[in-house]
Amino acid sequence: MKGIIVFVVIILLFMFAIVIGSQNTQIISVNYLIAKAEMRVATFMVISLAIGFVIGFLLMLLRFLALKMQNKLLQRRIKKLSKENS
Repeated sequence: MKGIIVFVVIILLFMFAIVIGSQNTQIISVNYLIAKAEMRVATFMVISLAIGFVIGFLLMLLRFLALKMQNKLLQRRIKKLSKENS
């Protein structure tokens, strides 16, 4: 249930960013490390938001997997210690 609520909030934030961005039709110049581009503010906002979301999701996924592996290791230790005490 919590996951659904978080997903809905994220979708609403994306929609809010798109609505706000659609009102900003000015052209801006964006300097990348290796290139330079001119794009609308709305396009830049959507790209920045999507990149931030993907980076955040990947970092969260890596942390989740690390904790899951740590949990399995600790469960094995518990089993081993309970067998030794029995």
